[in-house]
Amino acid sequence: MRTSMLFSKMQKGLSMVELLVALAISSFLILGISQIYIDNKRNYLFQQGQAGNQENSRFVLMLLQQQLDKTGYRRLHDDNMENAFKSATFNGCRAFVAGETIAAATALKAGEYGVCLRYQPAYKGEHDCLGNEITGVPEKPFTNTPPVVVRLVYLPSAGTLSCSRPDIAQSKSGELVSGLTDFRLEAGVGPADRSERKVSSFVALQDVAGRPIRALRFSILAGSDNTSLRTGDDSQARDRWIVLYPESRSAIEAADEGQIYQIARGNQTIRNLMP
Repeated sequence: MRTSMLFSKMQKGLSMVELLVALAISSFLILGISQIYIDNKRNYLFQQGQAGNQENSRFVLMLLQQQLDKTGYRRLHDDNMENAFKSATFNGCRAFVAGETIAAATALKAGEYGVCLRYQPAYKGEHDCLGNEITGVPEKPFTNTPPVVVRLVYLPSAGTLSCSRPDIAQSKSGELVSGLTDFRLEAGVGPADRSERKVSSFVALQDVAGRPIRALRFSILAGSDNTSLRTGDDSQARDRWIVLYPESRSAIEAADEGQIYQIARGNQTIRNLMP
């Protein structure tokens, strides 16, 4: 009787072995759930980063294509280019010669570069790159009007693409896109004889040397806002960009904090300047 009571008392509660097993199982469950949460969060941030890169790249490509489609447009198609677009100088742009509608931008801030474009607005109520309505456009079609000047520049230190209207007094620059790790422009130039409307070769924008620009090639390296998204140090998009533009290696590697990168490229012929 006494032995039976002692045995029943010994069986109450959990043994040390059972407790350790329960703790081990619960620890594995907590670790597994935590890992699933971390993986899902990383996957979500990765997808958000790629979506942001795609959105920025598409917007920049669309913006450049829209502006280049307008470049060189004349309301009077029988008017010669020299009369429609007279020689002129604007703040932040290389001087335009008569008949020229695209020129390299000059830096107003350290390191910035881009292009200046000229076109005549097609209709009353048309908007410029900042979304403002272009004023002074006659309602009557086929009427000459002063050209609009658009300045599009990339500022490497901020990673932004901005637009301004240097043909308007006290025009303010507006930021269009941010989050660009790098941005490059190459000019498709034709022969020195402007009557020959063709693209002979592509050169860096600063190497145009007075030759007429007939096309633009633009390359974008977009980087995600969030950092530490890559599982390793390697990035195929970043490395491919450095192969294309070796001079950008030091700046890109110095700013790399594990972002996700995406390359987008486009090539646009300026149709109003071609046959």
